[in-house]
Amino acid sequence: MKKVLKSPEPEELRNYRNRYESQIKTPKQWKDLKKTRVKNIIQGQLITDQRGVCAYCETYIREKFCSVEHFIPCEKSKVNNYEKNYDLDWQNMLAVCIPPGAIEDENFDNSQLPHKYPCCGKAKANFVPDGRLLNPLELPTARLFRFKREDGEILPDEANCEKVGIPVAVAQFTIQTLGLNVERLKTLRLAVIKKIEEEIDSYDDGIIDPTIIEKQLAAEYFDNGKENYPRFFTTIRWALSKGAEDHLLDISYLG
Repeated sequence: MKKVLKSPEPEELRNYRNRYESQIKTPKQWKDLKKTRVKNIIQGQLITDQRGVCAYCETYIREKFCSVEHFIPCEKSKVNNYEKNYDLDWQNMLAVCIPPGAIEDENFDNSQLPHKYPCCGKAKANFVPDGRLLNPLELPTARLFRFKREDGEILPDEANCEKVGIPVAVAQFTIQTLGLNVERLKTLRLAVIKKIEEEIDSYDDGIIDPTIIEKQLAAEYFDNGKENYPRFFTTIRWALSKGAEDHLLDISYLG
């Protein structure tokens, strides 16, 4: 999971919401809006804002393999003192992979996939955030997670969490609640880690500073930060270590 920067609210969403508020009608819910073209506009803008990756697991998302996630679940406005209708709140919307989540496009219709092991929005379900779940819109730009080179497991980065004042327990709860360690995710992340290790080894001649190699690779993966990100951005960032941090600093990375 990484920080997500949000663009201004789409005009179409604002007009849709204001139309009913001005007429003092019962506030519309997401299930009503889903029947309109505004839903497609919202989804497209979310994908653009997130540079093509899921707000939770960071796998690729496209309009065909994407759903609009409400951080505060739809129709839960009155739960835990949430007195606002968050269904149509732009700042409550994220784009995430659809169930089972984090699978290759060509495998999406494969009935043998482990659908009973969901991740991201499906795993979170109707959980109402109570301060223990990290919101991608409110994260710092610092990397909060690390990974096991042996199997791709995601873990809180204790040192970085401490630096930015985020309890390690909150980061761990987020991993568990979103199902970020289901086997298919671990397998995909492990492949990314192994690929980067091979790339570093192919450049390493025993003379050049490894950080320079890492930074060169980070420039290839992240470019100028204005295009779509590669999937598993945070995994790549961790694997490329200081070189990645140096490059992100050079391009004024904000999320």
